[in-house]
Amino acid sequence: MRKTPIAFTLLAILLSGCNAAQTQPQSAAGPAAQAPGENSASASSDQPAARETSASQPSAGSSSSGAGALQSGFDQLSGRLTLLQEQVLQIRSANQQLLEQNQMLMNQLDVLTRTQPAADAEGDQTGTEDQASIDQLDAAIGQLMQILNQAELPVVDAPRFGLATTYTQKGDWVLLRYDRTTGDTWRAEYGDWQLIEEEMAPEASAYEVQITRADRNTAGYVAVRIDLNSGRSWWLNGKRWQEY
Repeated sequence: MRKTPIAFTLLAILLSGCNAAQTQPQSAAGPAAQAPGENSASASSDQPAARETSASQPSAGSSSSGAGALQSGFDQLSGRLTLLQEQVLQIRSANQQLLEQNQMLMNQLDVLTRTQPAADAEGDQTGTEDQASIDQLDAAIGQLMQILNQAELPVVDAPRFGLATTYTQKGDWVLLRYDRTTGDTWRAEYGDWQLIEEEMAPEASAYEVQITRADRNTAGYVAVRIDLNSGRSWWLNGKRWQEY
């Protein structure tokens, strides 16, 4: 009878030992089982962040491409404005050079006109010097006419005044200005226009004056005037028009 309590006691100890052995592996496996769950949760939380990053990348790329196109447009506009400014400066420089050349030629023409009477008073000059002076004056007049043509002066339908000019054998430059409607004529002398006298004032009409070199004439030239409507004509006798 005493053996029975002892047997129950041993059996209870064995059962408690088995229970303890079974609970320990379960407690140890619990954290290990929770680790994969946490990893999956962290992985699932990382996926939305990655999607947000990938979604933000295209918008950043589109904004950068738009900014690049805008900058390229500004650069092209700036280049065109710079080119336009250079062209305007070139036009201004060309006009300034044209004005300077015109002024220089006018000064040369004025000097030659003023020095001509003094040259006549000095006496005879060699033919070479006369020819050189004539050539220089011709070149100045040619350059002046070229500049006037380049300046694109307005074209007058019915010009009122005209010019007639020639050189004498002595190298004198004879320049006449006339009014096409009245027939009034002036001669350039000593830097001014001197009105040529009339026997009788001509009527208003259409006139033309011509002048040519005449070596055998005492004046060295001859000049005539004609009324294109009536046919009346005059020749220049000294400083007066004389009718034929």
